[in-house]
Amino acid sequence: MTTRTTLGSIFSSFLASVTDYPQSRAEVLALVKAVAAGDPTPQQIEVCLALLGGWAASGLEIPRAPRPFGADDQGEHYDTPIEWRYLTHSLNLVNGGTVSVIVNFFRKAFGTAATSPDASALERQIYSTSIGVTLQLPGAEAVHYALPTTTFAPLTGGVEIATAPFRMVVGKNAVTGGDAVFPLHAHYESDADPTSGRPALTIDVDGAATNPSFLQGLDGYVGAVTPPGQFPPVGWYYYSWPQQAATGSVSVDGTVYEVASGLTWMDHQWGGYSVPSNGEWPGWSGWMWTEFQFEGNRSLSLMCGHEALVDHHIPQLVSPGFGTFVDSDGTATLLSAFGEVFGYTPSPNTDAQYPNDWWFEVGTKTGPIYLVAKPVEVVRDQSLWMGSLQEYSESSVTVIAAGIVAGKPVALSGVGYCEGVSFETPSESEARMIAFLKG
Repeated sequence: MTTRTTLGSIFSSFLASVTDYPQSRAEVLALVKAVAAGDPTPQQIEVCLALLGGWAASGLEIPRAPRPFGADDQGEHYDTPIEWRYLTHSLNLVNGGTVSVIVNFFRKAFGTAATSPDASALERQIYSTSIGVTLQLPGAEAVHYALPTTTFAPLTGGVEIATAPFRMVVGKNAVTGGDAVFPLHAHYESDADPTSGRPALTIDVDGAATNPSFLQGLDGYVGAVTPPGQFPPVGWYYYSWPQQAATGSVSVDGTVYEVASGLTWMDHQWGGYSVPSNGEWPGWSGWMWTEFQFEGNRSLSLMCGHEALVDHHIPQLVSPGFGTFVDSDGTATLLSAFGEVFGYTPSPNTDAQYPNDWWFEVGTKTGPIYLVAKPVEVVRDQSLWMGSLQEYSESSVTVIAAGIVAGKPVALSGVGYCEGVSFETPSESEARMIAFLKG
């Protein structure tokens, strides 16, 4: 008689391989194992993985160095802890309004080939969504809606994954494309919520293959070694498609608005944190990340990290980081960068204070570029949730830049998104996760 493969059996086998988990957190690990021993839902597993922290990478692969990229990289990398596809759509409506959409499709491994050899690579994964929509309709104030997070497991249904042609379906939300991903069609939908006043939304976007992808970081690799007591070493492979022409439609409570023009940006990233080697729970670490799409087919992405906050604010005046600038001819250049926050807005849900006014300096070979980014709508309305019950922010912004490009002074304007991660006190988010699992 064979044992039926279930989410719980896969996750329990994985947890049996986790070693050197901090003794100070023995009660947390016991709770996670108890959840796995039952009949866990996909979201319960996602919350458990967040509580495990770096130990969720046990037996999984972490990128360590740059390597050549191939067509296979457009598919899934099931043996890494986490993978996501991040899409933004900045849409100009025929009637003069605008709609900004941010979508994250997350994949997270909760087992390995060694711990669950009878389960397929896909069966050892969960998928979740995190979606925000900012509406600027004529005659109405700008408003932002965070759509409900959804978490599914391919083993129990609700997920479809294919590579050639590309297809990713998670619940009612889907992105489908060709062998090279773009051109693609994205579909997102959510029922109305009378309690919050959120309308029924259906968004369909067609993204053209306007520009090629570019590699982020050092030839597609982003890695860091952190000091003892901080987060363990991190490694990611990462590339992006900027400035893809977008058309489509947006339905708000049954009223359909056609898209006259727009831009789509898509990221694909996979990797994670290494298992801590010293057996200690790592400290607080987070980041600000941005993507800007300028007039003239120029694009820029930036990342500035932060460690423990002081009075809920980034302690250092200027946060160092890096970025990638893509010129109008498609040339991508890795750059140094610095970010400064001039204002914060409190979350309505947690103790987090999210940046809502940014200044960045980017160094290029021919001179600096200075950028000022302002949110379309206040950040308090642009906090989002992951299926793991972790809050973060994705603020749709307008951006103005001035500097020297290719030896010539330029002034640029455009649209984009500014992201803030780990601005909530870790103990608060952990208490919420534990209460969810106990409940």
